[in-house]
Parts: sequence; structure tokens; C-alpha cells
Amino acid sequence: MNLKNNAIRLLTLLLVLLAMVSQTANAAPVNVDLTSGTWLVSGGDTSGVSWNGSTLVFETQIAIGDSLSLTGYFDWVGSNGSFGRERFTGTLFANREIELSGFEIVQPARGIGLTNYFAELAVSGTEIINGTWSGPVIPSNNWSARLAPAPVPLPAAVWPFLSGLIAIAAFRSKKRP
Repeated sequence: MNLKNNAIRLLTLLLVLLAMVSQTANAAPVNVDLTSGTWLVSGGDTSGVSWNGSTLVFETQIAIGDSLSLTGYFDWVGSNGSFGRERFTGTLFANREIELSGFEIVQPARGIGLTNYFAELAVSGTEIINGTWSGPVIPSNNWSARLAPAPVPLPAAVWPFLSGLIAIAAFRSKKRP
């Protein structure tokens, strides 16, 4: 009987340890900078309004344990003329799930309301996928976002080079009869 009880205890301990190890493996902190640029939003709601062309900006992200505390805003542009800025707070969890909650509509705005958002951060760290929202004003449906590519600036040496070419062209045209 004692051997049976010890075997059950050992098996229970192994299961608990296995569960702890698997939770630790799944709870690795997400190493991403969501604040590095503007996110291009696409989506639609159940009333048929398209929200493509809207943008998302994460202003801050602060590590709290394995999660990131987030603040930012959506600049919404609806195909029906709705528009406005919605400020939010939220969390990016270690399993890459995102939860955002709107807390302020910045005026001027028309046809938008405070909403709760749920989505996943893709492994690439540059896409938000499988997004849904729920709120009293905008009918729910789906959304996604991708990090907009950063503009490539012209090197500083290009400007003097172009100025020199223009000067040479002007000098040559004056020299000809």
C-alpha cells in the first residue's frame, strides 16, 4: 500500500513539474518593439463598412513580467465617412495575444465609439492578425494590421551632387551660342 501511495505521489509530482515547465516555455516574454512605426489597419464591420486606410500607433510599451503594457491610438477612417482618433490602453501577453481597450475619443470624430480589441501578434512581429472587436457603436467583425515600411531617406551626399549636375547643365547651356 505504501509503495502504491508513493508511486501516485511521484506521478503527481512529475505531472505538476511537467505542467510548470510547459507553462514556462509558453510564457517567454515577447521581444518586439511595437512603437517603432505606424501600423496600417485593414478590416471591416458587419454593417459592411470598410476601415482600410486606418492606422494604429503604439506610443508606449512597458514590460511588466512577461507581458507588455501598451498605450496608443487608432486613427479610424471608415468607407461610410466615419472618422476619428480612439486612444487605448492594453496588454501584449507572452503568448502573443493582444487586448486593447479604448478609453477616449479625440474630437473631431464622427461615427466611432469606444471599443475593445482582441488579436494576435504574428511571429514576425510586424503583423497583427486574427483581430476582432466589440463595442456598442461599431458592429463587430475583423481587423488586422501590418507595420508600415520605414521611408528610405536619400543620403545627404545626393543633394550636393544633384546641385552640381544642375549647375553644370546651366553652365553648358550658357556657353553654347
